[in-house]
Amino acid sequence: MLRHFLPNLLRRRAILLMSLSTLALAGCGGGGEGDDPDAWFTISANPGGSGIFGSYFMASITQNWRDAAASFRQNNPRFTRQDGTFTIGGTPVFANPLHSSRVDYAHAVGLTGAGQVIAIVDDGFRRTHETLAGKTITTTGNPVVEDHGTMVASVAAGNSASMVGVAPGADLILSDWGNVTFDNLRLAADAARTRRAVAQNNSWGYVNSPVGTASFNSIFGNSTGAAWLGALRNYALGTTGWSGGVVVFAIANSDTGSAGIMDALPSLAGQTDLQRAWLAVGNAIPVFNDTDVTAVAALVSSPCHQSGPWCLMADGAWVGASAVSNTSYQSQTGSSFAAPQVAGALALLAEAFPNLTPHQLRLRLLASADNSFAGFTTSGTLDLDDGPGVLNHNWSALYGHGFLDIRAALLPIGQQSMALADGVTVDPKDYAFTTGGAMGDAVTQSLAGIDLAVADQLGGAFQVAAKEFATAAVPTDLAETLAARTFAKDYREARMAPINPLAETFADHPGQSLDLAGPEGTRASVLVGGAETYGLALSQRLGEGALALDVGVKVARDNGSLMGFAGSGSSGGASMASVTLALSSDTGEAGGFFALSGEMGVAELGTTTAITRAGTARFDSIRLDLGGRSVLARGDRLSVGVAMPIAVTSGQAEMQAPVALAGGGSEVRAVGIDLTPSERQLDLSISYAVPMSDTSEVRMELVRAENYGNVAGASDSAAVFGMKWSF
Repeated sequence: MLRHFLPNLLRRRAILLMSLSTLALAGCGGGGEGDDPDAWFTISANPGGSGIFGSYFMASITQNWRDAAASFRQNNPRFTRQDGTFTIGGTPVFANPLHSSRVDYAHAVGLTGAGQVIAIVDDGFRRTHETLAGKTITTTGNPVVEDHGTMVASVAAGNSASMVGVAPGADLILSDWGNVTFDNLRLAADAARTRRAVAQNNSWGYVNSPVGTASFNSIFGNSTGAAWLGALRNYALGTTGWSGGVVVFAIANSDTGSAGIMDALPSLAGQTDLQRAWLAVGNAIPVFNDTDVTAVAALVSSPCHQSGPWCLMADGAWVGASAVSNTSYQSQTGSSFAAPQVAGALALLAEAFPNLTPHQLRLRLLASADNSFAGFTTSGTLDLDDGPGVLNHNWSALYGHGFLDIRAALLPIGQQSMALADGVTVDPKDYAFTTGGAMGDAVTQSLAGIDLAVADQLGGAFQVAAKEFATAAVPTDLAETLAARTFAKDYREARMAPINPLAETFADHPGQSLDLAGPEGTRASVLVGGAETYGLALSQRLGEGALALDVGVKVARDNGSLMGFAGSGSSGGASMASVTLALSSDTGEAGGFFALSGEMGVAELGTTTAITRAGTARFDSIRLDLGGRSVLARGDRLSVGVAMPIAVTSGQAEMQAPVALAGGGSEVRAVGIDLTPSERQLDLSISYAVPMSDTSEVRMELVRAENYGNVAGASDSAAVFGMKWSF
């Protein structure tokens, strides 16, 4: 005998609707009131969304996604209608199945299950109910009008001004089980296969039929029962042109010490291949917050028992459609209404991951199920990676894999990878790289608007903004740089020394430099910065008199922080060579001075995992300083300067990357990168040094940097005041 899984009602108390104005004007959807779908904050469902992963997906739970979900569940009256409390052991427990299964996060990015079909096998349906309006609905058998099936359908895919189900955009197959008629059950399975339903929901079971050989033979040991089983297997496991769907069965609401024959069918010999297409669903009330489930307030249904390896839990307490009229609703709780949540979740995932089969979506639900709560005791571990890898998830005979968590199923699961040419795959973390400061934001600007294809361990396809892999080198805070440069000086020597335009020739490079003066106007500077950062500069002063010309050459190796790239575990830095020129004049102790210096050079760029080809880049820098001595006080020194530090003036690089295509899929292609920043850094400075006594010196300096770090629009300012005494 068939039966519904509908228990006695637990006491439920309605919660007052929260203010609709809380976030109504905060989102990109615009404003609105009441049942206007724009009255709650949503986030873009287009590729390139917040975080490194775009489209419907995020690499993590970003704040704007969290805010949008909160807006849905607080401002959307169809969500808040499910708010309620159970009183368990004298303690009130908040409940909302849309919230606890994280449906709000899916709806907040526009997922509705559109384009998907859910098959419902039940006792009857009011097909004209407002929650089912506008859907493509086909039927098998001769469904009568009944409450149970009507409410199950509304939980899976309902959509009206009063109530929303899990996948409101999905279409339906409504099948009558035909008074325990195997022919009608066979027709239901055939229809689910023909219409390619992502899931077939069954919120019913057999009375007094625990899983076992006796129950199996009683049900399927005749020609009509065998025909139904054959049709069900064809739907579940697939036939020519059909990869197979997912069969969802509610487990019993009362514990008889065993799973039922239908929810645990894959545990029987000869039927174990059904496990890859089967889900059992129980009813439990979670204690949860916006992060995770912390405890189980009550297990309302039977435990999972033998169906534990393919079992999930969900809160089966709903306000859903009833068959009394086209606008009537009822409050019920039971595994009957937990199961269609899982069927609806499969439709949402099918919309989000069109590249995955229903069987692969099933794995995502199991792998993402929340089993972190107190009281979960592991009965076994299941490897959910159907390939060569391993992705273990614990399950319990009591709670199965844990609570349905649609949000987690939308996030990357397990190891992520990018497919490059010739079947080579890389971890996206290894594909990330930084660019040298001389390139500024050139690389991220070149990669803007390009999305790369990334897959997680369960085959989920994600689109990643290519520019997210490139990080522009963050220049040292200007105040820190200025302070280090100022306090390292000998104030008296710096104030009295003649102008030297090629001093600090390695100022733009990381590391420490040492300047050496030689005979007849020769100078040398040595850069020491580590195994991959070093350099040597030589210069010669030509001519004598008030106007001096200095010419020089410079060679250096950079680790990628100034010129080139730095990737995970490797450096694609640069070997640099340049010529330096300077024109200067210094009239002495009480006179003025100026210095105009510049550098032009080339850099041979190395490669990283992401940068597969990098050519020769050209760069230059220029600086002008002018000032005088004894300007405001005897022996002081006032100087103003303007400079453009080293920046790339021309250069190209290339990424071989799996570019995401607009129609889905990806193509490995060469992505060209222009290494020239759109704007160059410009520094304006003023410094003043004055002796306070024979043993003390004061130095002040102010610097303003526009397009700081060669990043358009970035700016920084710093001032420093220093005083030194000698004893």
